Amino acid sequence: MQNRISCCTVCMNRTIHLKQTLKRNILDNAGYNNIEFVILDYGSRDDLYDWIQKELQHEIDTGLVTYFRTKDPQFFHMSHSKNMVFRLGTGDILCSIDADNFTGPGFAAYVNEQFNKESDIFLMPPRIGANKKWWDVQGRVCVRRDDFYAMRGYDEKVMDYGYEDKDFKCRLEAYGRKSVIIKEPVFLNAITHDDSMRIADGFSTKKTKDVLISSQGEDLTEIIYLEEHNIFEIFYVSSESLASGKLSDCVLHPKKRYDGVYRQDGKVLQLYKDNGILFKTLTYTGNDHLMSDDHRGFNRISSDLLRENFLLKRAIYVGKKIFSNNKNKGGIVNESGFGQGIVYPNFSDISIHLGEEVAAGRI
Repeated sequence: MQNRISCCTVCMNRTIHLKQTLKRNILDNAGYNNIEFVILDYGSRDDLYDWIQKELQHEIDTGLVTYFRTKDPQFFHMSHSKNMVFRLGTGDILCSIDADNFTGPGFAAYVNEQFNKESDIFLMPPRIGANKKWWDVQGRVCVRRDDFYAMRGYDEKVMDYGYEDKDFKCRLEAYGRKSVIIKEPVFLNAITHDDSMRIADGFSTKKTKDVLISSQGEDLTEIIYLEEHNIFEIFYVSSESLASGKLSDCVLHPKKRYDGVYRQDGKVLQLYKDNGILFKTLTYTGNDHLMSDDHRGFNRISSDLLRENFLLKRAIYVGKKIFSNNKNKGGIVNESGFGQGIVYPNFSDISIHLGEEVAAGRI
């Protein structure tokens, strides 16, 4: 049986990668007839629209490629974008192919073979290995269309980078689906890039107002994260882990953490816990320096590398908390719907509304 396979890719300001991967992936799967490549332009502000129209019109005309564009996103919402593109796929099997991923020659035929061997499975990459091996292909998940809808998609509480895939896989296993590891290295190649691209357009990066840091000695660092809408978080973390690139330190492991709301009046910044009690007061002594009420100095993080490192690790930390909560408590995710929005197919002005009614697997 030749299942219809949808290779689903989301792109927001990553056309630089898609230019290297998409045509190669099409050629590498040319021997498989029942395949489509679904591209979701998730509010991309680079040259994605023009490039697709110029370079892939023939593939669009033949139905091999379908290009959808949504104009709504102001930031990259990892889970929502994956849910949208999966809902737009028409295949029996939906495969998530990140914009920087190469499928490898014969990938579609391999996927079809695996699903014909066993019906109640999903495909996933190997777990991240030494020196972050397989890090860039963790988004490679292939799942039956019916199972995607039964799971109600990726949990859209996970907004930033990290753990949306692991949570999805874990829920599939709890549903009774067997994970099959993609072991062939030819199917596990991706363009390497620095971590800044993983969070460049994410919710936290866009909503961050400031990040402040203070050393509490050689072993402990206090970080104050200020978000728009007057929300703050404080992390007390190991000083070594903040700068470390080791896999074990990719998630923040705060020794203590607090959150609440903040108010700023001139040079005075006041942090309140959720119960309304004043937690900490800081006073600006310069543009990049503050002094707390317990006489400790704080500096604004001005280094792009350190700021990006913290935001990435915080994003993975938040995703892990949601994953752990789902694993421990179970229950339905995305109760009010998933992958909702308005898209425009193949440069048309006619819109498609991805609404709440998805039980039958229809858009």
